[in-house]
Amino acid sequence: MRTGLASDPIFEQHDTGPGHPERPARLPALLNALEGLDLVAVEPREATREEIEAAHSPDYVSRVEDAVSRGVTHLDADTVLSPHSFQAAVKAAGAGLALAEALLDGRIEAGFAAVRPPGHHACTARAMGFCLFNNIAILARFLQAREQRVCIVDWDVHHGNGTEEIFRNDAAIGFCSLHQSPLYPGTGSPRETGAGNIRNIPLPPASGEATYL
Repeated sequence: MRTGLASDPIFEQHDTGPGHPERPARLPALLNALEGLDLVAVEPREATREEIEAAHSPDYVSRVEDAVSRGVTHLDADTVLSPHSFQAAVKAAGAGLALAEALLDGRIEAGFAAVRPPGHHACTARAMGFCLFNNIAILARFLQAREQRVCIVDWDVHHGNGTEEIFRNDAAIGFCSLHQSPLYPGTGSPRETGAGNIRNIPLPPASGEATYL
């Protein structure tokens, strides 16, 4: 299977400060682990404003951009900004779009976006949990506009509350989250089913590969 890899040095310039769990060193560690694999390099691009606003309110996008330009360092207690954060976030969203374009063009059959900042806690109009823009939601809207069927499977230890919020009332986009519970952000109950398109699977702490499978 031809698998594309999209990444960019700008992602390391999203500086969250010393000791932050979502820090720049995560990216080179990941890329080093991928060395030697037969991957197809796909050049990320910046997501357009219209593409980002397919998942976020225009006012929210403007507020993030303005906060970075004014030198604001925190959008909340966990979500840190630095001078290159907006540029990194726009390209993080665009990396998935570039992979989708390569897939739809037949250049690849699967893709992996190694990006920062992450996205699945970012809501329609709110940053949260290290996340500025919801990269996977932006990608899902991009594919939806091209009449592709989309199901998002989120296996991060935390519930993807932002992704669920964005698609809660959209029966055309499937969302399944496997996550530890109880744990931040405290959402992700099996009772949260949206328009019949949401499936939450809370798992106990220390669940391993066998439990996920």
